[in-house]
Amino acid sequence: MKEYIQRKVLPTVNRIAGNKFLKAVSDGFMAIMPVIIIGAVFSLFNSLSIPAYQTFITKMGIKPILALPNMVTNDMLAVYAVFFIAYNLAKYYNKDSGTAGMVALLTFLAITPISNTATIVNGFVKSNQLILPATAKIPAANVFTFDYLGAKGLFVAILVALISTVIYNKLIDRGLAIKMPKGVPSTITKSFLGLVPGFVIIILFMLINSAIAGLSINGIDGLHSLIYTLIQKPLEAFIGNNIFSFLFAILLAQILWFFGIHGVSAVILPIFYPLWTALTAANIDAMNAGVPLYELPNIINRAFFSVYALCGGSGVTLGLCIYMAWKAKSKQYKTLGKLAVLSNFCGINEPIVFATPMVLNPYMAIPWICTPLIISAIAYILTAMKILPVLTTIVPLGTPVFMSGIVAGGAEGWRVALFQGVIIVVSALIYLPFFNILDKKSYLNQQEAEQAEAQR
Repeated sequence: MKEYIQRKVLPTVNRIAGNKFLKAVSDGFMAIMPVIIIGAVFSLFNSLSIPAYQTFITKMGIKPILALPNMVTNDMLAVYAVFFIAYNLAKYYNKDSGTAGMVALLTFLAITPISNTATIVNGFVKSNQLILPATAKIPAANVFTFDYLGAKGLFVAILVALISTVIYNKLIDRGLAIKMPKGVPSTITKSFLGLVPGFVIIILFMLINSAIAGLSINGIDGLHSLIYTLIQKPLEAFIGNNIFSFLFAILLAQILWFFGIHGVSAVILPIFYPLWTALTAANIDAMNAGVPLYELPNIINRAFFSVYALCGGSGVTLGLCIYMAWKAKSKQYKTLGKLAVLSNFCGINEPIVFATPMVLNPYMAIPWICTPLIISAIAYILTAMKILPVLTTIVPLGTPVFMSGIVAGGAEGWRVALFQGVIIVVSALIYLPFFNILDKKSYLNQQEAEQAEAQR
């Protein structure tokens, strides 16, 4: 089995992990982390369910100000994603990243539905059976609504970014671009180089969008509604917000890690992060609308993954690391525990992964694979039972355990932090029987070496 995996499975996984399209999506979503975190933190400040606090920020006129950052971050997430995914893909083609990102963004906005204020107001008046004064004048201005600029537009953002950058690359490689003479500043050269590809790409997508709108399918008025209805929404329901698909993703990531491949980078970041990001954004929108933390729609999201399944790094090794530093008999593992414990608190556990080791170590395979699955299942059950709140705030990589729980859980963050303490204990108990075998072997080798040294 081991030989088969190394000969057949691992090369395939390596090819997938090295795929430039998946890496561009992964890198793009990592690039917009500051946007997501800033929006989530301001949403948390704006919606803390403490009556005295809400009264204070309302009376002081602070509440609308706290709502503004979320509008220009999470409510416009697809805008940032389309630029940075295209930007990162262009790097793999050795093309100008800024121009590729700009063309993708321009194309995305060109196919995003534009509303008119007069249409919106008249629709509201009609649906609510209101009567406006005869002298009332309704302003008519074209506006982007946030419908497809945020989480609902993420899949279209990914498609536009990837396809437009591929076309951009091919057109330039075939010489279908305006080339400036030597001596012209590079910034101007790059700008003109993107003109022809830009025209071709935006016209192509606008034609596709118009063709879809002309199909007269109920509820489908363009590329955005088509992709969201037929692809994104079903994926969010059946793959994203699903404990079984979540556990499968963790299982696959841990198995890959066991064979020395970074499972999070290979599986979680490119495939599941876009789905979990959309689910997180939906939670933030619901929270801003006044939905209590325990009633938010999506238990599974990015915060759930980082706060529970990655508590102390891949494999949830913090409990083991603390035990090593405190109780290990052998100098090897006691020293390793002491050296690694601080970084492990921040989710950086490569010292434990490669020095214990977890990679290709049959003694540690069972706890390494099973611990994050068990922890995630317990966390999901407790959240479903409303003992733990649904998480909303994405915490940056490297945020220490306990602090990550407090931040991600909002007003009920103390419960999450307390559960992280339980995770440390439970994970240590799972690892203990297996680690003690290694520790005992290392301790016997240590004694033999000491005796041999004493006899010299």
